[in-house]
Amino acid sequence: MGTRLVAAVIATSIGLAFWWALTEPLPVPPFILLGVPAAILFCAGIIAGRLGVVAAPVALLFSLLVGSIIATQLHQYFRPNTPPVSEFGPLLILQLPELLVPLGAALVLGGLGGLLGERLLRSGGRGNEDAG
Repeated sequence: MGTRLVAAVIATSIGLAFWWALTEPLPVPPFILLGVPAAILFCAGIIAGRLGVVAAPVALLFSLLVGSIIATQLHQYFRPNTPPVSEFGPLLILQLPELLVPLGAALVLGGLGGLLGERLLRSGGRGNEDAG
């Protein structure tokens, strides 16, 4: 179970970090900016199973921090005096009170994905036992 948690956090964090960093300077509509990460966080829950409740918020937090570093480095490459990136669109601000809502949403998405993931694993496990 722990391996799936670690794999889900690492894969989701890396994928979302590049999503945040590469979409940061673009005028991406909020539905797309948040819809793609929501789907990815749900999938992290599926991968992690019951621990999706932990995997999704942790991955979101890591991805925002790493994405901020990548985006800042990209900006500073072209404009050296650019301040660090501290927000991704108007809805994701890297400050504690504002960050609690996205972390809560990630907890719910990871939990729902985890429930589905456990159900898929149980039904898949029964099918293999009956066949063998």
